Amino acid sequence: MRSLKALLASCKTIHQALQIQAQAVVRGRHRDPFLMFPLISFFATNHLHHSHLLFSQIPNPDLFLFNFLIRAFSLSETPHYALSLFRSMLSSSPPVSPDSFTFPFLLKSSAKLSLPKLALQIYSHVIRSGFESSVFVVNALLQFYFVLRDAPNACKMFDESPVRDCVSYNTMINGLVRAGRADCSLKVFGEMRGNRVEVDEYTLVALLSACSSLEDSRTGRVVHGLVYRILGCVNENELLMNALVDMYAKCGCLEVAERVVRCGHGKSGVAAWTSLVSAYAMRREVEVARRLFDQMGERDVVSWTAMISGYCHSGYFQEALELFVMLEGLGTEPDEVAVVAALAACARLGGLELGRRIHHKYDGGSWQRGTLRGFTCAVVDMYAKCGSIDTALDVFRRTSDDMRTTFLYNSILSGLAHHGLGEHAMAVFEEMRLLGLKPDEVTFVALLCACGHNGLVDDGKRLFESMLSVHGVIPHTQHYGCMVDLLGRAGRLDEAYCLIQNMPFKANAVIWRSLLSASKIHGDVALARLASHELLAMEHDHGAPYVMLSNVLTLVGKHDEAASVRKAIDDVGIQKPPGWSYVEINGALHKFLAGDTSHPEAKATELMLWNIDMGLKTTGHVISE
Repeated sequence: MRSLKALLASCKTIHQALQIQAQAVVRGRHRDPFLMFPLISFFATNHLHHSHLLFSQIPNPDLFLFNFLIRAFSLSETPHYALSLFRSMLSSSPPVSPDSFTFPFLLKSSAKLSLPKLALQIYSHVIRSGFESSVFVVNALLQFYFVLRDAPNACKMFDESPVRDCVSYNTMINGLVRAGRADCSLKVFGEMRGNRVEVDEYTLVALLSACSSLEDSRTGRVVHGLVYRILGCVNENELLMNALVDMYAKCGCLEVAERVVRCGHGKSGVAAWTSLVSAYAMRREVEVARRLFDQMGERDVVSWTAMISGYCHSGYFQEALELFVMLEGLGTEPDEVAVVAALAACARLGGLELGRRIHHKYDGGSWQRGTLRGFTCAVVDMYAKCGSIDTALDVFRRTSDDMRTTFLYNSILSGLAHHGLGEHAMAVFEEMRLLGLKPDEVTFVALLCACGHNGLVDDGKRLFESMLSVHGVIPHTQHYGCMVDLLGRAGRLDEAYCLIQNMPFKANAVIWRSLLSASKIHGDVALARLASHELLAMEHDHGAPYVMLSNVLTLVGKHDEAASVRKAIDDVGIQKPPGWSYVEINGALHKFLAGDTSHPEAKATELMLWNIDMGLKTTGHVISE
């Protein structure tokens, strides 16, 4: 019979490994550490807890075995077992003393578990054991501090450390970039070069990441030159190719980024192409982004998400949904970002049925806590904007308190405001306050809109005055615009105009348009003239101010003057952009453009609108222009 060692050498499957283990038990060799280590190592890849079981049967395991399993658990989803092994190691008889390879994995486990106090206890063991000068331990401590977002202590540890290597500098550069201190990371690199510490590819990737964060293409080009001087050709290194493309793309040098991708001779990774697609899409050059997307030889979920999100960012919501449905059709599970983007597109297009399908399909997905909160916000926003406020409220009410965030409250408050449920919005805001959540700028925009749509002038004024004094939120243009709209709807035009005059900044076109609209409703010709004058100074080529002023003049019987305003539109050559809308029928979205008769159902639609118009008129309703 072949020896157990020979069998272990040829072991390929779990079934074979279990058979060898059974043979070891039969022969009484299952406590032999030299024989069992290959089995422990084999199971550690996919069945780590079985490795732990085999380990527990070995009497007096040595330091090498302890370190092996501590390392394996520190890299797993159950790092607390690494800490348990360390305690077993110290309490064994005789105790097994840790070495400089033990502590880095214990610190890694503490970081994954977010246990800073435990890490400090481990560090006290480091000092007692005399390993505080071990570069492996120092690097692990640096990483630990950055994982816990404690950059000051990481910097202190780095400055006081008597030993540093390339990994130390790489950890500092990477950590500072992620901590939002990319400028400091470049200084650390300068020190690295000054101390003649050898640079590797990970140093260069971290530096390119710093340049991306700073949007510093000048320094990025210098690092690009270093890449060639230190490593020679970059085309074979996918990690560096991706970092270079990402840097140039985020710095706005898209043509250079595209050249880098194409110089890869087909070896540029999916991440590099995705960075390029995303950059063009975020710059609203969606046609170029889609061309590059279609040219990709290989795509992953992130690539699809980048294009879908890019379409949404640029206002191409129909195209975003078409691409999302195409992704689903490939049998690929979209990630949470793509799902949220698709829900946002449904919200903008009024695609209730498609939005409902997406909600039900991906509800309860195995996403992280923060991601699930984002999904819930998108669902509530979609239902509210698609006209189903009751469903939005139901989803909101079924969300537990610990999952509720300011963003979620903003979504439901905006929905309630949109549906004219001002008093309900005020009640929900009170719930938010009692829950201890801090309102932000968006919260007050939603609340002030809700008050405006329901004539809650006193409530709106009280909220506006409390923004800075009670909640520490500085009112911006949007908040003043909401107040002008609130006062204007209530007919308090003088008060609205007074607010505009006393604003800490110049009123924008939205605010003047709001005042002009209120002047039209309440027939205030003088104020309408003033508002339209201000609007035309800002938007001289926009037809809306002319049309609104003409309507005001018509309402008060000044038909000749209204006609002259209409004539001014034709003389200047201004054209009012046609209105459009989407209608969802049987799950399909149809776009209707004012004046366009190309839709196959245009005649039937026109007839239906005429019937509705006649029906309204017979009930005494007056259709305003």
